[in-house]
Amino acid sequence: MPNQLRNHMSLFIWASVLFAGNYMYAAIAIESYTPVEISFVRTALAAIFLTTVVLVKGDRLPRGWSVWIKISISAFLLNTAAFLGMAVAVTRITTVQTSIWNALVPLMTLLLVIIFVPEESPSKHRIAGLGLGLVGALVLAEPWNGLGTMDLFGTAAILISTLAYSAGLVYVRRNFGELKDSSMSLTAGQMISSAAQFAILLPWFHSQTFNPTLKTTAALVALGIVGTAMTFLLIQKLIRAVGASVAGDTTYLILFVALVLGVVVLGEPITLWQVIGAGCILLGLVVINRENKAPAPIG
Repeated sequence: MPNQLRNHMSLFIWASVLFAGNYMYAAIAIESYTPVEISFVRTALAAIFLTTVVLVKGDRLPRGWSVWIKISISAFLLNTAAFLGMAVAVTRITTVQTSIWNALVPLMTLLLVIIFVPEESPSKHRIAGLGLGLVGALVLAEPWNGLGTMDLFGTAAILISTLAYSAGLVYVRRNFGELKDSSMSLTAGQMISSAAQFAILLPWFHSQTFNPTLKTTAALVALGIVGTAMTFLLIQKLIRAVGASVAGDTTYLILFVALVLGVVVLGEPITLWQVIGAGCILLGLVVINRENKAPAPIG
C-alpha cells in the first residue's frame, strides 16, 4: 500500500462508507416518499449545502449562459436521470441488486469512452475488463433460469441510471475541460440545476397520501446531506490528497459496504449468483485499473 494512501486511509474509508449508505437511505425513504420527491429533496439539500460551502470558501457560482447550459445537461445525466433511476429501482429490487448493477458504472463509462472518444483506442486490459464485466452482468441476469428472479422494470431503472451517469462522465470529460470554475462550484451548479429539473416534475409525481415518518424523513435528509453533499466533499478531498485514480478505488469498498448494509441492516437476501456476478464485475475493474483507473459510481 502506498504511503500516501496509508496516510489517508481513514478518509478513503469514510468516503466509501458514507457513499455506500445511499442505497439504504433511499430504500428507507421510499416507504413514505415517491422517487421524484426523494430525488428533489436530495438534490435541493445538496445544492444548499454545497452552495454554502462555495460561498464560505470565497468562491462563486458559475456565470454565463453557455456555462449553465453545459451544467444543465451534465446535471440531467449525472444527477436527475441517475438519481431518479436509482430511486425507482429500490421500489422494485433490493439494495443488494441495485448496488451490484450500479458497480457497472466504471465499465460502462469506459465502453462509452471507447465509442465516443475514438482517439482513446482500447487496450487488451480494457477489452478483457469489459468482457469480465459483461460476464458479471450476464450472471446477475441468470438467463439459464429464465432471467431468474430479476425484476425487469427495477433492473431497467438502475441500468438507465448507470448509463445516464456514465454518459454524464463522458460529457463532462469532453465539455468541461476549458471551464475556469472550480469543481466545487460546478457541482453546486449541477445540484441547483437538477433540483430545478425535479421541481418541474414534482407536481405530477408527488405522494397522493402524504404520510412521512421520522425514520423515512431522517433517511431522506441523510441521503441529501450525508450521502450526497458530504460524500462529494470527502471524495474531492481524497482526490486532492491521493489523486483521482486512487479515489476511484472507492468503487470496491462502496460495493462491499452496500452489500453488508443491505443484508445486515435491511435483512435482504443475497444469492450465490449475485456474489459471483459482483465478483466478475470487480475483477473486471481490477484488470482495467492495472492500466487506467475509472471513476467511482454514484448512488
